[in-house]
Amino acid sequence: MKILLKLFSLKLITSVLGLIYSILQVKYFGASRTIEIYFAAQSLVYLVTSLTQSGQLAEIFLPEYHKLNTIKQGLGYKGLNVVINRMVVFGSLIIVLVFIFASFLVNLMVPGFSQEDKEFATLIFRVLLPVLYLALMNAFYKTVLNAEQRFGRSELIGVTNSVVNIVVLVILYPFIQLWALVVSMLAGKIIEFVFYIWQLYKNGYRFQFVLSLPEFNHISFFKSMQSTFLYVGATQIYNIVLTASISFLPEGVYAIFRYVQNLANKIKGLFIQPFMTIFFTNYSLLLQKAQSVVKEFNKNLFSVINVNVITTVGTILLGDLIIEFIWGGKKFDTNDVQLAYTFLLFNIIAIFVSSIGGIYRKMAVSHGLAKKLYLYWVAAQLCSAGFSYFFIKYFSVNGLFFIIPINALLMSSTGYIIYKATKDNLAFKVLSKNNLIGILLITISIVLKYFYSNIFNFENNIVSIIVVGLSVLLLSLYPVIRTYKILSEKNTY
Repeated sequence: MKILLKLFSLKLITSVLGLIYSILQVKYFGASRTIEIYFAAQSLVYLVTSLTQSGQLAEIFLPEYHKLNTIKQGLGYKGLNVVINRMVVFGSLIIVLVFIFASFLVNLMVPGFSQEDKEFATLIFRVLLPVLYLALMNAFYKTVLNAEQRFGRSELIGVTNSVVNIVVLVILYPFIQLWALVVSMLAGKIIEFVFYIWQLYKNGYRFQFVLSLPEFNHISFFKSMQSTFLYVGATQIYNIVLTASISFLPEGVYAIFRYVQNLANKIKGLFIQPFMTIFFTNYSLLLQKAQSVVKEFNKNLFSVINVNVITTVGTILLGDLIIEFIWGGKKFDTNDVQLAYTFLLFNIIAIFVSSIGGIYRKMAVSHGLAKKLYLYWVAAQLCSAGFSYFFIKYFSVNGLFFIIPINALLMSSTGYIIYKATKDNLAFKVLSKNNLIGILLITISIVLKYFYSNIFNFENNIVSIIVVGLSVLLLSLYPVIRTYKILSEKNTY
């Protein structure tokens, strides 16, 4: 419980700072093509980073790390060095290739942009390429710190990063405008890398240039890239098709889509990720020790569902008011606010679905089913790409609303299906008492939103926020109390 509260507190601070950062972005750039160019270059950097599969491999490495330390304490760090050294070599090759073909990749990503905009995006993308090295290593360092139950380190550096982003943007924007975002991103990743190295060093980690270890079958480990490579490729096809399709929509839609997507990621990081971080580590350890995982599963599943009910209710009732308050202005008008609110509602649905699916995904990986899971995800991502093209082409912005929740549903369903194939698997009871109450609370919030928007006419925004806020508080009482009781039981965090 204490660890969870610590993670939540740090995530809360990070989210608040991230919100301030987004407010500054909207204030300086609005829903303009300029910020869309930056988002396009940033998306391409993330695309290239994902080609190294560092995120997926870091997740798979966690059980391997525990196994190595079971053989001999400290052996896990040596296995980490083997993986890092080999990944850096692989990453270098990718950087060289994408630098050469940067123009082609940008044109593939945003074909709807003008040639001048594409050239600007290409320049930004090339400057941001060093992020690849840092993101690659940070993924493994973060996983190992969590494996050592050094919870809160990544959240702490998240706070520092957010402060750096804000300070750099405020100081440099008057002089270099959009490039202030580029500098802030690079500075944040460098600080994150230095911090992780320092934390691991204090815990006994020492870097060594080793490419193999007798106790660690790195060939078998990296063979998992064969299955994840197909998944990564399919994911990038989905991302490219999605972004390329959006680039043909009216100017500003992509910017609003990304603003809301970043906001939704902060909401997920604040309310959901702390549960996932601790659950994955604890579940993996329980399996290694051949102990029961039922209580750990039930505790986290119920907690995640209750937290999602609270965020869903809050978004339905307060989402548009909050967006108007934080982003509304000359560069973000009423139409932009309403579009952002609609995007946020659909993103919250996606978070709800992916949270439940995330628990089953973590369990499937812990049971050694990662390869099978990634193969199923290939089909899910390719289907998502097809849906993206079809919905956006024929339904324009209205079609874009449905893409994120559809993708979350497809990805979560495959994780659930894979895990259910294991022996003595734990089922998800849709019609449990807790779930039915959650559905009822969300339904009530929808009805209240209709009344507040169409029946009652609040002339004073402050009165509106107070009344709606009290409604959210009352509807959240049950899930809050229920979650507190679950986490306060013996043998919890």
